Amino acid sequence: MATNLTLTPQLLWHFAAGRGAQEKTFAELKGEFALDLVPTNHYGANSAWQQLSILTHNLSPSFQLHSNLVTDRPRSPKRTYSYRIMSMRTLRFLLINHAARVTRISGRKVLRFAANPPTEILYHRIAAPFAA
Repeated sequence: MATNLTLTPQLLWHFAAGRGAQEKTFAELKGEFALDLVPTNHYGANSAWQQLSILTHNLSPSFQLHSNLVTDRPRSPKRTYSYRIMSMRTLRFLLINHAARVTRISGRKVLRFAANPPTEILYHRIAAPFAA
């Protein structure tokens, strides 16, 4: 192994072992952001699909950082990032997938959620930084 870093062999090994973190990103892009499929037979539409998927992937950590959903994580020679960023699957189950019922009130369809205080607290905590 050759490097221009001034590291001991042990620290260099940890540094190289930590580089496999991008594999999780590739798996998430393929699975959660549907980058492993071609939705149409039109080049422009497929290009737009890919760009929207990448934009969504890049906005996910930013949303988490600004809405206080991240937790600090201690750094190590192998793990050099400061925060624990949740995957899109975790965000989906945490924020979106909740039991609800569509009811008709005064002739209008209304989405009614069951009372769930922990979820309400979470939603208020997320919305607070964005309310300006």
